Amino acid sequence: MKQIEITRDSNGEVAFESVSIDVTENVFFTNLDPQAAHWPYVDKAKFPDLCDNQIGPAPSPNSSQCTVPVPQDSTISPPVPRTPPYEVTYHCNIEGHDQEKGIIEVFAQLAAANTALANAIKGQPIAEQQVVKGGKSPYTITGQLFQITDNQGNVIQSGSSSIGPGLQLNPDQTNNGGITVSGTPTVSGTYNFTFTVDDDMGRNLQQVQYSMKVA
Repeated sequence: MKQIEITRDSNGEVAFESVSIDVTENVFFTNLDPQAAHWPYVDKAKFPDLCDNQIGPAPSPNSSQCTVPVPQDSTISPPVPRTPPYEVTYHCNIEGHDQEKGIIEVFAQLAAANTALANAIKGQPIAEQQVVKGGKSPYTITGQLFQITDNQGNVIQSGSSSIGPGLQLNPDQTNNGGITVSGTPTVSGTYNFTFTVDDDMGRNLQQVQYSMKVA
């Protein structure tokens, strides 16, 4: 759950905070002036009122926990809910500030993609394959470990700081496209590897197990 603050400084200037969340999260707004009931709302021409989406109390006084409405893709007839990433705009009915807005960026949840990769042949390039999807760029990769075993399960080679000889991880650092694996394996056997990834929202995906058989 992500807190969104609407604040007013000593000069009366109002700041509408913009935040990033994943599609599974709710938000809660901290009201700058509870006596005036200045609760935020979403542009009613496109979305329902955020107050209609209240689902209960939030962990802060004078605040309201809300689900974030999903915009419709009007380029399709009939319109269908959009898939992340997308933006939701909110306003607040504060006199003199009703044209100002804040942005809620909504991204797909950071998650593992293919964990059993397509079989490969030693010395031949593999097709690039998705191993992590969703989240917000840029991504930080740590904790890379690998182990290569033969058909009897005996360890041929192991190490850290990589996912195995000839393979590499390719994070999409600008377009929220997750992480792929590519390269040319140089050892026959079953590559087993793992790593940890953090995205720009602080989401964390730890030590998912991946495997690929190399003939």
